[in-house]
Parts: sequence; C-alpha cells; structure tokens
Amino acid sequence: MAPTTASTPAYAILRDRLRLAILDGTWPPGTHRTLGALALEHQVSISPVREALLSLEGEGLVEIRQHRGAIVPLLDAKLFADLYDLRGALQSLLARRAAERVTEAELTGIAAHARAFEAAAKRHDAAAALRHNEAFHAAIDGVAANPQAQAVVAARTAFVNAVRLRLGYGPARMLTAARQHETILQALRARHPEAAAEAAFAHVESAKRDLLERFAEEQGRKPTP
Repeated sequence: MAPTTASTPAYAILRDRLRLAILDGTWPPGTHRTLGALALEHQVSISPVREALLSLEGEGLVEIRQHRGAIVPLLDAKLFADLYDLRGALQSLLARRAAERVTEAELTGIAAHARAFEAAAKRHDAAAALRHNEAFHAAIDGVAANPQAQAVVAARTAFVNAVRLRLGYGPARMLTAARQHETILQALRARHPEAAAEAAFAHVESAKRDLLERFAEEQGRKPTP
C-alpha cells in the first residue's frame, strides 16, 4: 500500500481501506454493500466510493452489481492462481522486452533493487522484501515501456502484496527469490530476451506455488463452522 499524504485522493484512501477490510475479513466474502452504506460508513460522498470500487474490481476483489453496490467474491486458491498466471504471462513479456532495450544505467538501478531485496531476505524482513521486490520488478517493467501491460500488473500487485504480507513466506522462499532475481538480472545483462522471459516466468510460478501453500495452510488452521 502506498503511503498516504495530504494530496492522496479520497478514492485512493478509501480503496486501500476497503482492500484491507476484504483481506482481513471485516468485509466477508459473499456479502454485498451498497454505495450509500459505504459512503455513510466512511464519511465520504458517493463519487470516491464508486471510484474505489471500480479500482478494486480491476484487482478482482469485488464485483460491482447494478443497483446493489458491490459484492466480495470468495477468496479461494483459484483466484490467487489466476492472478499469478496473469502476472506470469505479463512479466515474462515485459522481461523479454526489457532485455531488448535495457541500458547500463538501468541495469545498475535494477541490480540495486535486487541487492536490497537480498539484504531484506537475509534479515527475514518480509515487509522490506516486498517493497524491494516491487521496486525490482517495476524497474524491469518500466524498461519494457509497455504501459498497458504495466497497468494490469500494477493493479494486481497491491492485492498480491497484501495477501503475501498476511500469509508470509515459506522456509527459504525469500532467499530462493533472491537467487531468481539474480538469474533474471543475468539474462538482462546478456541482452537475452528468451532467457529473461523464461527466468521471469519461472520466478512467478515459484512465488505462486509458495503462496498457494501458505493459503492452504491458513485454511487448514481455520476452525470449521
């Protein structure tokens, strides 16, 4: 979640609040809320509520229903798998394009993010690791210069990061991710588009497997009704 400042739009503040409410169960899956009810609860007008819900719909966190506001779909393993499948396809594409056009200055910046992630991983700082991981991938995506693909990836990143922060990482996952970052970086340095695409896709698939394992563990710990 991006830090809130005085210039942060009302809809963005509300979007982040609603995302957290969905992820922590305050707004339970399968339930719907009207725009009016949300506006009253959060002391805002209808307009930012509508914008916040549209943004969350883009992340797959709500489904907007005509005349009924929005409903939270079931947050199940398939949703997470689908999000990672989409992310894998797009980040593979972006890594390929980045390898075709990356400059030495851009490689230096990408490498700095990779080192910062590895340092956070070694001290088991999940929150810092998430920030540096996002910066590493955003730097690569930026080099690719495909704003449409970047927008789709960015729209899902906040959701995936929020889930990841809640569920945590499996044993050695962060250090494995650090090694995978280095493999991607080597492919970029070699200006090898296919190797970069393959490394990026393998990295996302590995992250997907780990998150699905964490999710399955959490579901197993929940008491049955």
